[in-house]
Amino acid sequence: MFDAFHQSPHGEFKPTFYNPFEVKHRRRTSRQQLKVLEKAFNENPKPHAAVRQALALKLNMTPRGVQVWFQNRRAKAKK
Repeated sequence: MFDAFHQSPHGEFKPTFYNPFEVKHRRRTSRQQLKVLEKAFNENPKPHAAVRQALALKLNMTPRGVQVWFQNRRAKAKK
């Protein structure tokens, strides 16, 4: 039931989910990442989770980052 927390070796509990107090920095996609993402988008604009996971590993991104990129790219294509 409380799988969202884990105990660190020092004894304190740390959340493993979104932490609103953690400072996040925007990550820009590199030209190489963009090239791979655009190619994948042209093949399939709505990839399933396994494809997004594979792209994330290949591009050193998070699966959520890949998901958001595709979401934004589909919105751009609509314009």
